[in-house]
Amino acid sequence: MGHRFAWWRGAESPSPAAAQIASVVRLVVLLTVAIMLRLRAPFAPLEPLDALLATGSVYVLITTFLPRRALAERHTHILLAADIILISALVWCTGAMASEYYLLYYLPILHGATRLNFRDAITTSVLAAVSYMFIALATGPLVPVVMSSILRAGTFSASVIILAVFFAVLAREARANRLLSSRLQEALDSVSAVYDVARVANTRESVQEVLETMLRQAVRLSQAESGTLAMLDDDQRFHVMARHGSGEMAAPEFDEALARAAIDRGEWISRETGSRSPHQPAPELLLPLFARQHPLGVLQIRSKRGLGERELELLSGLCSEAAMAIENTRLRAETKRAAAVDYLSGLYNRREFERRLEAEIRRTARHGGGVALVLLDVDDFKYWNDSYGHQAGDEVLQALAARIEAVVRSEDIAARYGGDEFAIILPHTDVAGARAVAEKLQRELEVLSFQWADEKWRITISTGVAASEDELSASLLLKKADRALYRAKDAGKNQICVWERGARADPAARA
Repeated sequence: MGHRFAWWRGAESPSPAAAQIASVVRLVVLLTVAIMLRLRAPFAPLEPLDALLATGSVYVLITTFLPRRALAERHTHILLAADIILISALVWCTGAMASEYYLLYYLPILHGATRLNFRDAITTSVLAAVSYMFIALATGPLVPVVMSSILRAGTFSASVIILAVFFAVLAREARANRLLSSRLQEALDSVSAVYDVARVANTRESVQEVLETMLRQAVRLSQAESGTLAMLDDDQRFHVMARHGSGEMAAPEFDEALARAAIDRGEWISRETGSRSPHQPAPELLLPLFARQHPLGVLQIRSKRGLGERELELLSGLCSEAAMAIENTRLRAETKRAAAVDYLSGLYNRREFERRLEAEIRRTARHGGGVALVLLDVDDFKYWNDSYGHQAGDEVLQALAARIEAVVRSEDIAARYGGDEFAIILPHTDVAGARAVAEKLQRELEVLSFQWADEKWRITISTGVAASEDELSASLLLKKADRALYRAKDAGKNQICVWERGARADPAARA
């Protein structure tokens, strides 16, 4: 039943604008009255009214410009009561029931209706009416005067209560509209944040971009200053993937112990208390990310003003949606990589190699810089594969792939071209640079040997090298490197052959 009387308790916060307007009106009216009363008799001797005006003016000035944080709700009740006492004294000193200043009682009523809530507005109205009624009863013993004063005070009291109800209802509606507008804006911000993460997830292939977008939107949505996003790998180890900081609030240091606690509990945790504190705003929170009940990572948010339940609700919704977007992007990237990678060697497969080679040739045509190609295969691989089985052959191919990965640069593209043949694309490289890579790979293989049964085998490779020339196509570069490779094998294997300018690339070399 408590919700039925929420309108009476008036739990919503008052409008700062309405409260400010009421304070300014109160200041202007009361000071204007004080000045007008003094101007009526500028040369009159000091009287109680002058002392009242001086004291009241100082009181009004101080209470009007009192900082809002120093004016708690209980202090506002005292302020309204003091206003009524001041006005009652002013009415008494200016003719009691004959004074026109009884209209000033409307000021604290207006103030109470706009600054507080329905209950307090009615209480202020009743207090004003009782004060004015007391003045009416104390004006004289004659019955007609008393009856007239009571009638006047009663009429005033009724109008005051009606006005208070009217203002209170208006204030309550304004607060409700403001709250609704705030909730709609929060919902719009939340949808916008989720949309931004989903848009990046659907249009980008990089999981890192999705993580950075998610962290940026989480900081914006919670109106925080900084945040950190850490993800779990396959071994359940945390890795910080994104940081965000603004102003003096740097990105928080990741707390792995608390992050694991958040993952284990499946709920957000306050870093300050080390537990869930739903009723106390927290300066720093850790929220777990789950996709299909599988833990992905932890979002750590820091806010100077504290994170309350509204911010938690928005962040929880964003984490839930963003976790699915992150997981889908990761699965899509893994699927795409699986389609481009050779399952045995871990290098790119032939289809991806050809696509990358075409891209490098187009880049070279636009920007220059050249591109080189290295083709190599294992000498006498068929003999060892047939003699000791495919498992032995696979072991050789995997060892060779590992050595290739150790030799090439991060921008180079290594692939298993087919069977025991491998290819390396070397962007921004000439023939001399490509030959140096091939020689380094041969030196790496000199220390590698295999033992099967009673026979020991050392890997040797034949290598063909070619580099881009004018009006070169991907197919022509591949034919030149292929032809150089066959020349290396014909020359006795375990050597490097470079395609030289002016030599003819036989289109049937692959046939």
